[in-house]
Amino acid sequence: MSTQEQLENLITQFKDSWLRSDKHSLAKLFSSDIDFKSQHHGSVNRQKHVSTTLSEDFKNYATNAEFTNTFTAHQKDFAAASSYAYVDVNHGQKRFLCGCTFIFHFIYENQQWLINHIKFQVNWNKGQQSLLPNWNMLPGVQGWQLVDGEPTIVSELHSPWALIRKFKASEPKQALIDLYNKYAFAVDNCDINLLIDCYSQDIHGSFPPLGDLSGRESVIGSLKNFRLLAPFWQHFAELVKMEISQDKKTARFIIARIIPEKPVNDSNQKIYAAHYQLAARLESDNCWRLYESHYISGWFDEQNLPEFII
Repeated sequence: MSTQEQLENLITQFKDSWLRSDKHSLAKLFSSDIDFKSQHHGSVNRQKHVSTTLSEDFKNYATNAEFTNTFTAHQKDFAAASSYAYVDVNHGQKRFLCGCTFIFHFIYENQQWLINHIKFQVNWNKGQQSLLPNWNMLPGVQGWQLVDGEPTIVSELHSPWALIRKFKASEPKQALIDLYNKYAFAVDNCDINLLIDCYSQDIHGSFPPLGDLSGRESVIGSLKNFRLLAPFWQHFAELVKMEISQDKKTARFIIARIIPEKPVNDSNQKIYAAHYQLAARLESDNCWRLYESHYISGWFDEQNLPEFII
């Protein structure tokens, strides 16, 4: 199992143990000196206390959570990851839904990877906050406001790309998934320097409702101004189709947008509300960057994927 697979597996185990309120399973994933920082829980240290705190979150009600947009990077015995999560709590006629961001740090000790730092931030929520009485200072549906206090996550300081700057996936498919996740994290956190590195100089495409844009200056400037109007957006998404050229220097791929309010249809098939048609090239510094991007609205399911138009 590759290091990336080990780290992703650890995040999946974390999610499953968190949802089961299983503090013993959580503790096994943590280093003894783990620290957990959350505006909604406060700061908690040490394996026992962090596992107990997290196991209290969902013990009262049926809860589902899905993690998306996971990016991992590693160097020697240290690794970092970011993940999005949407959490859906239901109790009778009451429902609570929120979008969250996680930052994980990992250390390698005794021949295994362990989580030794977690940052957790709720970006927006809607519904009955009383279903999660242990969570404090939650932002509303419009995201962070002046009364909400300082954020837990600052992309320029805390993202995996800020912590491990030179990491690159060796396989084109993973590198392109990483590229989209970097783009989404950059846009959602208004990290413009991170966003700059996602685009080629000749980026062009359709960016509704902004219209057709061409050139990195135009695209990034417009997205920055547009993003400032809606800081609560969160681009949950996943890869659904990809084609890589024979020389492995260009690719086109489709990223499908997940809507937390309705991630599946009545038949329990995954459904998506929109998609990106993206084209990327491997540039002279051995980094993949987008040179064409089209955002297209319209629902579809996993059995009826859009055709390429680029």
